[in-house]
Amino acid sequence: MSSVRHFSEAVIVVLLGCLAVEAVAAGGAADAAVAQPDPQRGEQYRERHVLDPDMDEWVPRPAEPEAQPVGALEEARALLTDGRCRAARKLLQEWVDENPDHERYFEGVFLLGEALFECGDYYRAYEQYELVVENTAGELFRKALRREKDVALAFLSGQKRIVWKMLRLPAHDEAIEILDRIWERVPGTSLGEEALRIKADYFFNKGDMDLAQDEYAHLAREYPGGRFVQLAMLRSAEAAEAAFPGIRFDDRPLLEAGVRYEQVRRAFPVYAERERVPERLTGISQARAEKDLDIARWYARTRQPAAAEFYYRLVLEDWPDSLAAAEARQGLRGLGVDVESEEYPP
Repeated sequence: MSSVRHFSEAVIVVLLGCLAVEAVAAGGAADAAVAQPDPQRGEQYRERHVLDPDMDEWVPRPAEPEAQPVGALEEARALLTDGRCRAARKLLQEWVDENPDHERYFEGVFLLGEALFECGDYYRAYEQYELVVENTAGELFRKALRREKDVALAFLSGQKRIVWKMLRLPAHDEAIEILDRIWERVPGTSLGEEALRIKADYFFNKGDMDLAQDEYAHLAREYPGGRFVQLAMLRSAEAAEAAFPGIRFDDRPLLEAGVRYEQVRRAFPVYAERERVPERLTGISQARAEKDLDIARWYARTRQPAAAEFYYRLVLEDWPDSLAAAEARQGLRGLGVDVESEEYPP
């Protein structure tokens, strides 16, 4: 019994010693863990702090602002800048359909017009611009009107209107209507002046001289101190002169042209000299003299000497310096009139 008890006590002492050694080891490991810095923790600390050069100490890093989500309109602008009009058109059409009450709704409508214009669907673009013009004011209103002018220019240059997504039809008449509306909305402005000039230039280049002279005269009346007044007055006279079909026809276009050339010469003498207005007036006089001479010849051929003499004399009285005057004297001699004894000097 005594030996057993001694053995048990010895075992207990050994066990207690092992536990004490483990406790000391654990405590040492814990102290070591506290004493050794954690590399990952140190990196996190440095990322959260920055060195303040004024205070020469580490301070918390300022919070970075959160990135704001890009809106649909900004995204559409970026697409248009990149030339991706189809993607912009799809995005904007969806946005406009879903946001009819949005405060930027008409900005979206305008951008949809821009996307359609870039894709070549000019009339649908015009319809969007027109919505903006009818419902806004200020800079967006003016931008939309200027873009309507660009639509008109596209049509007048030969671009087609797309109908039913497949037909492409000329749209010159639509262009003229657009320009008329622009001028009616902003008369007296530079944009209205441009609209009138574009119309007049179109008719002039097309060869429709009756409409061209009216449009140029309208431009000169509405903008007497404008940028295009000299050109408008000159082109109005040129169009009237070009409307004269020949000496066998009524010479009223020549009369109108002469009046308008004289207006240019009086109002802008230097400009008139540069544009050879005096020579043009001389040409008109020659044409009118030729017309009267042609009438006199006709009466002479049809054996109506009294009427022939009347027109020969008319040439000498109205156009004594013209080339037709010499032939008129010869015609009077043929009728037996003594021209030298009368008041028609050679």
